[in-house]
Amino acid sequence: MSDSSDITKEELSAQLKSSVYLMVAKMVEERLKDLQTPNQNDENPISATPTFIATLVELTFNQIINLGEDLELFARHANRTTVKPNDLYMVTRKNDVLTQYLKEIEQKLTTKED
Repeated sequence: MSDSSDITKEELSAQLKSSVYLMVAKMVEERLKDLQTPNQNDENPISATPTFIATLVELTFNQIINLGEDLELFARHANRTTVKPNDLYMVTRKNDVLTQYLKEIEQKLTTKED
């Protein structure tokens, strides 16, 4: 493996997309197993096509990229180079349930550190 400074933006993007693909495919597989009923015969199992998984990966990857760009912009706007939880709350400000959930996770994490 080459030094991390030798990795181009395109190579890094491909590595990230590959990681996203593996995680999304695993999550879809696990969810499909959850949807199978114990009495269901194997004649017509629920499945996901490769096209569905690839589309879901594209959607997820694009959302990750957009989230990262938004977080960087909020931090830069605050004259910082470090992304903080408040930047994430700015991104999720229109979704009260998600924002509250993220704040609860932050609280648990900060409690563990103390």
